[in-house]
Amino acid sequence: MARVEYKKKQKVSMRLVRFVRTLLRNRKTKAGSSAATRRAQSLVEFAVFLPIFIMLVSGITEFGFMLNYYLTLLDGTRESARLFSNFTPFEEPPTGQNCNFDGDANCDNEAFYQGAAAAVIDAIEPLELDPAADDVIISVFSITEDGSVSRFPSDTGEWRWYNNHASRLSTEEIASRLNTNAPATGALLVEVFYDYHQVLKLPWLLVFVSDPVTLHAYSIMPLSAAEPTPTPMSP
Repeated sequence: MARVEYKKKQKVSMRLVRFVRTLLRNRKTKAGSSAATRRAQSLVEFAVFLPIFIMLVSGITEFGFMLNYYLTLLDGTRESARLFSNFTPFEEPPTGQNCNFDGDANCDNEAFYQGAAAAVIDAIEPLELDPAADDVIISVFSITEDGSVSRFPSDTGEWRWYNNHASRLSTEEIASRLNTNAPATGALLVEVFYDYHQVLKLPWLLVFVSDPVTLHAYSIMPLSAAEPTPTPMSP
């Protein structure tokens, strides 16, 4: 009788052991399945995010290249304007005429404009201007106390190196920026136009940004030699 009871207890124990083992196996299987699901979900999220991340990083990189080019152009215009603010854009005027405020005097100093443009080209190296697309424009302004503005060279109002662009700053816009209480003054405007070609040339960037992009940088510097002066009287 005792042996029968022992066998019954042994069977119950074995069933309990098998049940516990089965339960543990099921838990491990569920845990493994859950981990695999999480890994698959992470992989899908990464696959979705990766193209967006690449586009964002490449866009920032391309913008960095373009900004560096623009700053180089801006420094070039500043260097030229600062240097040539010490020179005169006029030759010796004819008797009885005032070069600084007489559009008919025709005493523009060609060497002044050529030198200012050449200074820009020299300052922006290693960038090189394309004669077929880029340009350097030099303008001189003579402003009276009442706000009247004359623009030189006398014939065109702007001197162009390659003649590919026109100035983006009109005489009216320059006049609108002046302080009406300021005394008579002169100013030198140096502009540069440069076609920036994308460095990376990635197709998804070309969808949003044209290639090339025309960069425009300019600097304005006081030019004492262009200040209006009284018209000399002929003897």
